[in-house]
Amino acid sequence: MLAVVKKPHIEISAEKIPEKLLTFLKENYHNVELIDDDEEQIDISQAQWYLDIAKGRTPGATLKRYRKRAGMTQVDLGNRLGILKQNVSAMERGARGISKSTAYKLAEIFQTEPGRFI
Repeated sequence: MLAVVKKPHIEISAEKIPEKLLTFLKENYHNVELIDDDEEQIDISQAQWYLDIAKGRTPGATLKRYRKRAGMTQVDLGNRLGILKQNVSAMERGARGISKSTAYKLAEIFQTEPGRFI
């Protein structure tokens, strides 16, 4: 069982949380959430909503998301990589693969792991 108090953040995890402690939390903190770990759990990677999101996680979509988050245009990114805007566009659309060396350059530019772009 897990008891979580949102503000101030308090989290208590135990096989069985004593009733006195639960009563204390409920009386002193109004935003208490109890999570019963005994409920059936599913593998998140098998949930339909996760599978739907995962479909959109192509290397090109990831590249586009990082580029936009950084406030860069395709021209800006192309200049940083030493390639043309058209090549950046092709990578984002999936029409052109992202090479290992380009993935390392992208990781350096966006301060992340190269595997995100492969």
